[in-house]
Amino acid sequence: MGEKPKKYKLFLTSLALCTLLSPLAGCRNEDTEPPAFWVVAGTNRGESFYRNSLGGYNLQGERVIKKNLPPYYISSLFQDRLGRLWLGQGWNDTESSNLLLVWENGQLSKEIPVGEQPEAGIVEFGDSIIAGCTEAGMGFSLWEVSNSLESQEVIRVNPEERDFLFLTTIASTPDYLVAAAIHDGPGEGDTSHASIYWFHKDFSLAGKMYLGPDTAIWSMMPKEDGTVLLLNNSAFVQGQADILIFDPARGEITDAFQGSGYPFRAVAHQGKVYILDRIWSSTRINAKRSITILDNGTATTIPLPDGLGAEDIAVAEGMVYLAVWQRGAGSGDGIYTLDPATGELQQIIEHQDASAILIPGQ
Repeated sequence: MGEKPKKYKLFLTSLALCTLLSPLAGCRNEDTEPPAFWVVAGTNRGESFYRNSLGGYNLQGERVIKKNLPPYYISSLFQDRLGRLWLGQGWNDTESSNLLLVWENGQLSKEIPVGEQPEAGIVEFGDSIIAGCTEAGMGFSLWEVSNSLESQEVIRVNPEERDFLFLTTIASTPDYLVAAAIHDGPGEGDTSHASIYWFHKDFSLAGKMYLGPDTAIWSMMPKEDGTVLLLNNSAFVQGQADILIFDPARGEITDAFQGSGYPFRAVAHQGKVYILDRIWSSTRINAKRSITILDNGTATTIPLPDGLGAEDIAVAEGMVYLAVWQRGAGSGDGIYTLDPATGELQQIIEHQDASAILIPGQ
């Protein structure tokens, strides 16, 4: 896969100490090197999800652990403060699932029943884990998992007069739990509509807001100041601002920025926000891909190759990491680095159907 970029080599040096010392390494077997990267394959429906897997890789990009995962749509990857990995097992073409998979020390340690199709995110809220469950698009539910790994439904939102209400993502701040959903609404059939809901610590509804036509929030990112970044993946249709700042305490959008028009995933690092841009729609297909960096309100966009199958993003020491998979044999699937300073894109890990990446401690 070629010579590693210099910036990536510098990152390896700093990450090595973090990985060895941090309890977030997530793999404590003395005979196994703690993974520096966790990679999940879990969204290739074309292969009926039979190539699903969880892989751990060392600083050199060598695999230190690989486990098969059940053949279901698995899109949520989360690591808690104890270093455990959490995955939401959603559905396949035969049936729905309602399980959270908890991995510890490189082994599946617990299957926790929650609501139907827990694919809309897993977050920490207070002392609990919260899972977002789509309920097959007929409203949604949020489930709490306690420290003793007991689960209970704490929030249910019904579609009311709508034909469907599909939970897309959740996020948490110290004081609020925020959920975003897409639903039907007025206008043309291919017009998307999104609403957000936010809840107090006791899970009572604090408010809800309809964001208007041509909105689709597939990802949110909490900020240190208690606000939440909303990414409007459908903003390009009307040329709207696509990066929205929502303040749940005030119940309003307080700021907005213009990026690519179709932001998909975001991560914060050293005061900047890094956004993976791709249109996530079954009706408005577009091959354009890019990375947008938001720095003090200024957005800079770096183009990626058209059609690049990037689904997830992570950042460490200023280097961008992308989980990528393409249909076919999969030799180009895996983790890629992007150096924002040069625009150099390079594959560093080969992992078939790679759809999610997690860097412990980052």
